[in-house]
Amino acid sequence: MTPTKEQMKAFYAQSAERALEAYEQLGQKEWDKKASDHWTAKEHLAYTVGTLEEEHLPVTRATLAGEPIKLPGFETREDEPAFRRAVTEKFNILSTVELIPRLSASIDEHVRILDSLSEPDLERKAVIPGWDREGTVRDLFTSAYLLLVNQYQAIRRVAKGKVPHWMDGIGPERVHYHVDRLFHYMPLIFNRSRADDLNATYQFTMEGEGGGQWNMRIAEGRADTSDGTADPYDCEIKTKPALWMDLASGDLSAPIAIMTRKVKLGGNPALAMKLSGLFGTTD
Repeated sequence: MTPTKEQMKAFYAQSAERALEAYEQLGQKEWDKKASDHWTAKEHLAYTVGTLEEEHLPVTRATLAGEPIKLPGFETREDEPAFRRAVTEKFNILSTVELIPRLSASIDEHVRILDSLSEPDLERKAVIPGWDREGTVRDLFTSAYLLLVNQYQAIRRVAKGKVPHWMDGIGPERVHYHVDRLFHYMPLIFNRSRADDLNATYQFTMEGEGGGQWNMRIAEGRADTSDGTADPYDCEIKTKPALWMDLASGDLSAPIAIMTRKVKLGGNPALAMKLSGLFGTTD
């Protein structure tokens, strides 16, 4: 189900508030810890702020003005990894005391832009160089929201005792919103060059509060998501929203999740393994 502007605005603002509150709890030692294979928690924060300031806001403004997208150093999808590194290095010079207010200001501006739009405005065509194909203005805001959430989960790794899992305590409506936006955004970051001749329909069943069902058809170098069940489907992936988030972020190993029954597979289980690497950065 397509979210309304009011839902998008509310969940974006609530997510920002949660992230900012969590970041204020962290000390310098935690910010300096490695939060991923490549970056410290502070570098993830720098990447969040830099991407909002130098990608999401400029792209949103240009799209709404009917102007061409101009992101120096980011003209094609292949440029994305280098662009990410450059943005992170540039903003990592700033202290966390400087970065956190800039994150708040960037989100506030994005929400103000969203508030000024009509529902038809959100369906206008839009594109980011990192996308596989054309999307909509609504997708631009989804991209910014997912950036905020994904980087929160990465930063959380350095202080799990202080920072709760994103899915903890947010309520079923927000859980469902997050999973729905993720499944509908995935086709835009599909890596067709890695799909070979994959031709399959996937059924995703998210169990528990805030869950639901979605299906995705991958064929002819394209991915498309629909709500509900597919009949027939080639592979079913059944898990809980929080576990799906952990799988997508790399916090949970797919083989271990399957062996421990945290993820249950139906149909052709080999097809589930083929999803790895099909979505996200080309790096």
